[in-house]
Amino acid sequence: MIVYFGEYMKKQKIKSAADKVEESIQTLKLSGSRNLKSIFREIISLKENLVGLNANLPLEKFKETIEKSSSFLDNIERKAVSLENSLSENVSWLDSEYQISKSESKEWEEESRTFKTLYELSNIIYSERDVNVLLEEVVDSIVEITSCEHCYLKIFDENRNAKLSLAKDSEKKEIEEEREDINDKIIETSMDTGNAVCITQLLTQDWDEDKEEPTCQVISILCVPLKSKERSIGVIYLDDPKADSFFTPDDAGLLVSLGEKVTVALENNLLFTELKESQEKLLQDLRGRFKFDEILGNSPQMVEVLKTVADVADTDATVLIEGESGTGKELLARAIHFNSSRSKKPFVPINCAAIPETLLESELFGYEKGAFTGAVQKKLGKFEVANGGTIFLDEIGEMSPLLQVKILRFLQSRQFEPLGSNRVKKSDVRIIAATNKELFSLVKENKFRDDLFYRINVINIKLPALRERRLDIAPLAESFAIRFGKKNGKKIKGIDPETLNILNRYSFPGNIRELENIVERAAILAQGEMITKEDLPKVIFEENGFDYKTKVPENYGEMRALKKKAIEEIEKSFLDHILGQHDHNISKAAEEARMHRVELHRLINKYKQDIKDTRKLKSEVSHH
Repeated sequence: MIVYFGEYMKKQKIKSAADKVEESIQTLKLSGSRNLKSIFREIISLKENLVGLNANLPLEKFKETIEKSSSFLDNIERKAVSLENSLSENVSWLDSEYQISKSESKEWEEESRTFKTLYELSNIIYSERDVNVLLEEVVDSIVEITSCEHCYLKIFDENRNAKLSLAKDSEKKEIEEEREDINDKIIETSMDTGNAVCITQLLTQDWDEDKEEPTCQVISILCVPLKSKERSIGVIYLDDPKADSFFTPDDAGLLVSLGEKVTVALENNLLFTELKESQEKLLQDLRGRFKFDEILGNSPQMVEVLKTVADVADTDATVLIEGESGTGKELLARAIHFNSSRSKKPFVPINCAAIPETLLESELFGYEKGAFTGAVQKKLGKFEVANGGTIFLDEIGEMSPLLQVKILRFLQSRQFEPLGSNRVKKSDVRIIAATNKELFSLVKENKFRDDLFYRINVINIKLPALRERRLDIAPLAESFAIRFGKKNGKKIKGIDPETLNILNRYSFPGNIRELENIVERAAILAQGEMITKEDLPKVIFEENGFDYKTKVPENYGEMRALKKKAIEEIEKSFLDHILGQHDHNISKAAEEARMHRVELHRLINKYKQDIKDTRKLKSEVSHH
């Protein structure tokens, strides 16, 4: 675009210079004419004065002087006439050169306009995914370049039936009804031969009921096929009835080159549309057969994930779900459970990172009365509670090595012993594990047992981060907006397009959970029926290391540092929001946030110096 703008400015300077030349020529003509007229007047005056010379001079001498003066004046007159003729010729030559320059300048401007249009069209061809918008831009650009009267772009199926079509006139207005005088034979010839057909002068007749004789008209026609491999899939058809203009071989060559690029773009576009429709149909079938209502998203990545879930749901295979925090791992685990034969039995989730190591074992396996200080009564463990159902071990990568051994033993024998008991119990549970870490890397670093890893990694499902499936941002955000609008007694109908565009550019380090919190906040602050950009938090607009559209980290270390800073800001905002909603009551806040009180305490301790109104929190944390 910068190159074309520079060329455009150059042409403007040439045009300006040419205009100045024209002005100078006119000035020269007027000035030369005035000077010559002045010379002639002086000559005539001199002649008159000579006639009136002193008569006292001798007659011979007087005659001689008169003759010499007359001769001299005649010579001046001849030179003046010659000067006028020469000046006139030079001015005519300059004027001729100027007209040539002006004509060339106009041609350069036309050429520059053509290249600019082609450049802009090439960007659209390779980026536009909406086939209707693509056709619109192509036809508009062709009308702009060729200045034709009518332009048709037609796409046919294998049986030569019109599949897509668009027609516009010279003012880029869509032609509602197809004109009768479009030459089908030319289109057929072009598609059969695969060559462009250019007719400079074609005589046509138009019969009018009010007239006895037909109206004759000469038009120029250019038809270029859109070739795909060995088959023509459509044509670009132009016609122009103007007598002073007709299509040339250069026009045909330009359109053939353009047609090749348009064909590739159309094929890719139609293939993309078919693939998208196929994915939507597959997703619709999956949602019809399985209970995936809570899992939103139409992106190809989510379609693949749901296909895997559908294949493994009604089995007893152990599943490992890997994905960043906030990607919806527990939601996916619930979908697996509730679409299995165990759906009528309990689904028991437990966060291995939120419970201290000393308490996690008793939570998993239970304990007998008196097993340790404070064990005043018997408690069933999660494995026993989940008997016949599914147990979800979230953040299994945080589990201690000692507990990893006990989990491995249970997976091998399906038996366990509660704390303080010698009785061996059995439990028929399906295990679904999840982690936000790369477990295989932890295995290599000897931070996670390889035998346990291979036991739980029977079916591996990788949940992509939200930034990797941006097609899902809009439907998720719209769903959250309506849900939180109802929850807060507001008639929120959705999110305006500009705000959705801003959300689509954001990297979401906190993934779906962060999007949910952002939309909940926006729904609370929204003043109208639509959420606008004014309702979004500053973190969306500030750089903070993750607005990669304006700042890209130069290395991996910088990327991790920026990501850590962004997550810290989000966690602080989350704490301020959730604690403020419940008057800093940690129990209620943890319940509302659907997290364990221990995990909430961990976050509070991490940021207690930064959280607003920390007096109650400090005392409660220290007491705890």
